[in-house]
Amino acid sequence: MPTPIRSVTMLAAVVAATLAAHLAALPAAGAAGERDITVAQGIDAEFLDVQMTNNIVTLIINTSIYDTLLTRDKQLQLVPNLAVAYKLVSEKVWEVKLRQGVKFHNGEPFDAGAVKFSFERINRPDFKSPQKGWFGPIDHVEIVDAFTVRFHTKVPDPAMPARMTLMYQLAPKYVAQVGDVQANLKPVGTGPFRFVEWQKNERIVVEANDAHWSGKPAVRRATWRPIPELGARIAALQTGQADLIVNVPPDQLQTLTATKNVRVEKIPSCRIIYFGIAQIKGGPLGDRRVRQAINYAVDVQGIIDSVLLGNGKRINSSMPPNVWGYDPSIPLYEYNPTRAKELLAAAGQTSLALTLQAPNGRWAMDKDIAQAVAGQLTENGIKTNVKIIGEWGSYVRSVLDHKTEDIFMNGWCLPSLEPDHWVTPNLHTGEPVSQYSNPEVDKLMEQARAEMNTDKRKQLYGQLLRLIHDDAPWLFGYQQMDIYGVSNRLKWTPRGDESIRLPEISF
Repeated sequence: MPTPIRSVTMLAAVVAATLAAHLAALPAAGAAGERDITVAQGIDAEFLDVQMTNNIVTLIINTSIYDTLLTRDKQLQLVPNLAVAYKLVSEKVWEVKLRQGVKFHNGEPFDAGAVKFSFERINRPDFKSPQKGWFGPIDHVEIVDAFTVRFHTKVPDPAMPARMTLMYQLAPKYVAQVGDVQANLKPVGTGPFRFVEWQKNERIVVEANDAHWSGKPAVRRATWRPIPELGARIAALQTGQADLIVNVPPDQLQTLTATKNVRVEKIPSCRIIYFGIAQIKGGPLGDRRVRQAINYAVDVQGIIDSVLLGNGKRINSSMPPNVWGYDPSIPLYEYNPTRAKELLAAAGQTSLALTLQAPNGRWAMDKDIAQAVAGQLTENGIKTNVKIIGEWGSYVRSVLDHKTEDIFMNGWCLPSLEPDHWVTPNLHTGEPVSQYSNPEVDKLMEQARAEMNTDKRKQLYGQLLRLIHDDAPWLFGYQQMDIYGVSNRLKWTPRGDESIRLPEISF
């Protein structure tokens, strides 16, 4: 039997204990106006300079302030945003027509120059944007006229339309005038909401930009609050201090459903949760047999059932089922402690000791899941200690600096829904998030990202995902079920890309 998983039923007591404190600390949601809202997430934004982050919670907040060239609608289909049309004009050139009459929040006009500036800023050597890898195939941007640009790519790039959903646009004159530091503290975009204030680890406030090309948002003012503790987030929703909360723990679904004026919304997410194995450190983790043993030693389905109460679906490689290119024929690793111990013995690692790092409050039940994983690894021949890193900025920095512990819990989702954006950032040699290097994997990634024939491209992703499965750079986890608590004063349904779009909220 696997190690018993720590119960989270004490959460109700935590809710009660935090309730009084939050009544004093937070104003009631909507107190300043009937159409003001408060959204509570697990962490604060890393940056309000949108090009300095690849963290989805930060991007969710920034998407209210900035626009991208393309976006996805509620059905996750590509639709125009700041770009109104695009076409392939030659094998390595995409032409994009831009929306006219758009202004940044400071009055500066949006045009082709802004697109060129925004792309080149990401690639500036001293800027160190973690988004650089998203746009690796692009060589340069050509200005055709004031509202037409051409993206010249190094290789044919079938993913260019999806990449444009990540191309956030910045105001060139503003950034040049105030500098990068100030642009982060007082962001200026073209988005449906304007920045008002940021009190670090307390709140970010935005207000409706009624001049936005899409029209006036129903929400007048929105406050994003970081509330790491689950009990505190639930208390905020139950007392009306928050209107929308994320990462509701499954064992609190019944409680919230019974709460007056509150409902629960659920949707399968594009997010995957995995445990990266720092193969680039070498030593025991450089041996495929050890990495495979880690996968056989953990009852992932048991953890999904026990901790998440079934709210998750196992993944067989490095992509979720709702991203194009997923291959359902790849088998899952079975829970097989005997096989794990055989592999460890064959690798000469019968007394292996590892450290697993995890955050607290970033993903639903993250700390509890990490402790369950470590417990099962320990029980099955791999002594594993857990290191909880509570401050999210520090956690991210350990990953980006390639200074993680032996195993690190991570989650991944991008609104592009482009398969290259699941495999390359996480597993290509030298990428900021990747703690892995395999020339064969790199070669297949590069082939797949440049293949314009849809059928051949899908075949390449099938090969790639099977190779990733077999080489086991991760302990493969699960596709997340996004669970939200929502005040009944809001008319809103969740999206499958995790994004919380303020213009999609009404009353």
